[in-house]
Amino acid sequence: MHRLLDYQLRKVTGTDGSLDVAALLKMVEQSYEETDRERRLNVHATKMMEEELKAANHQTKHRGEQRLVEALEGAPSAIVLLTPLLTVQNANPAMIAICDTEKPPQSGDEFSAILSGLVPGIDANGIIRCLLRGETVELEVRGRWFLGAARQLTDGSCAVAFSDVSALKEREAILGLARDAAESANRLKSKFLATMSHELRTPLNAILGFSEMISLAALGKSEIAYARYADYARSIHSSGQHLVALVSDILDLSKIESGAYTLLIESTDLPNLIEEALTLAGPLAESGKIRLLPFKPLGDLSLEADRRAVKQVIINLLSNAVKFTAPGGEVELSAESYADGIILYIRDTGVGIATENLETVFEPFHQGDAKVARRYEGTGLGLAICRGLTEMHGGTISLESEPGEGTRAILRLPRHPRVHVRAECAA
Repeated sequence: MHRLLDYQLRKVTGTDGSLDVAALLKMVEQSYEETDRERRLNVHATKMMEEELKAANHQTKHRGEQRLVEALEGAPSAIVLLTPLLTVQNANPAMIAICDTEKPPQSGDEFSAILSGLVPGIDANGIIRCLLRGETVELEVRGRWFLGAARQLTDGSCAVAFSDVSALKEREAILGLARDAAESANRLKSKFLATMSHELRTPLNAILGFSEMISLAALGKSEIAYARYADYARSIHSSGQHLVALVSDILDLSKIESGAYTLLIESTDLPNLIEEALTLAGPLAESGKIRLLPFKPLGDLSLEADRRAVKQVIINLLSNAVKFTAPGGEVELSAESYADGIILYIRDTGVGIATENLETVFEPFHQGDAKVARRYEGTGLGLAICRGLTEMHGGTISLESEPGEGTRAILRLPRHPRVHVRAECAA
């Protein structure tokens, strides 16, 4: 360093040791020019670096925006990007698809207006507040369900996504129906077991008890004893008939509900069938001191039906009418035709049914008012079988009643069933 300084000083010093001002100024000027040239080079290099950085940032930002656009366009969820002022910045095709196609969301649109367009009458501002708090919301848009959620971004903007959960809601509904059906089946099973344990035990106890007394000659072998044994035998026979009827009803209802009950559709003389049913119900009415009014045909009562099934329905309805009518009452069966079928009316002057029970009485093992039903025999399967057989014909059955005022059963049967099945009903 000292040698460089000494060298420079010798260049600006004369032979006599005096300072050469001109040489000094020239050296200073050269030094300034070199410094200025270096400064300009540095400035130029700095500018080039800044431009390169700007170009790199722009390219990176462009690539990021491009990737964002591609991600939005390919996303299955409906996504809308919002400015800090909650106006639309961008919306992907899925979001446009669920909006009004005549007026898709555009940049600058209010997000509250978009929500109001999706679900008219919705509290759009309330929904937005929920989204901004990080909550999820469910929206039903033209029959489809969407789950909405929002995410705040670092620059104050916001992304809102709506995922289509219609399939999930449908699966939940199906599972709910399946769960309800399972619970209903479980209740029905419990009700079935409780009812059957009573209905089976009562006649079986009678059969076992009376048969044991007869087999052991418990009352001796006198004439009086044999007369009692004959009464016991009749009780055994009656209990056996009850069990057969019970098992038949269970089998019939099971076949109806499983679709295994096959109808034999044929031309049916309804007046003749009704007379047969009235004849069969006669002894029950007579024992209960109930008057069965004579049947008077009105109009053309011809129809195509399964004769056995229709007869079973009429007998069940007549038996119910007689069973729930006090001594001295009456039961009347009438029928009339209309354009497409036949209407039968079975009216009684019995105990009647409360309005809230008019539909539930058609459920298996249900007998209307349980307090009243306990006084009467029966499993509660009759009306369930009646409805099942009637609906298999394409008909309907309903009840009109008031407690203490009697009941009227209304049976509508089409003259020509919608489906004709020419096959014997399984025994």
